[in-house]
Amino acid sequence: MVREILTSVFACSLCQTRYDQKEDAEKCELLCAKLLKSPELSILDLTSRAYNILKNAGIDTIDDVRKTSDDYLLNLKGFGPACLEDLHHKMTLFEEENAVQNKSKE
Repeated sequence: MVREILTSVFACSLCQTRYDQKEDAEKCELLCAKLLKSPELSILDLTSRAYNILKNAGIDTIDDVRKTSDDYLLNLKGFGPACLEDLHHKMTLFEEENAVQNKSKE
């Protein structure tokens, strides 16, 4: 006997990525909305260790980094002074590059 099975597929309304679970699509929508406002963390080209620690802590964008204190970052497991120094350096480079690009647009 053949049975018809109906399944639901959920999609992020912003990027159209499809998910089996509604909760996954909702999480994607939240992240996509954040990314529309601020560049994704990967633009900094951090070490994979620092990147993964930040992502696991819910720090996904440049704005998230700006809003997060050094004390909070240093309390993340595995995120030590060397990671913090690298993050500060990469953020400085990012800010300088953005300043140059903004000046050239004027």
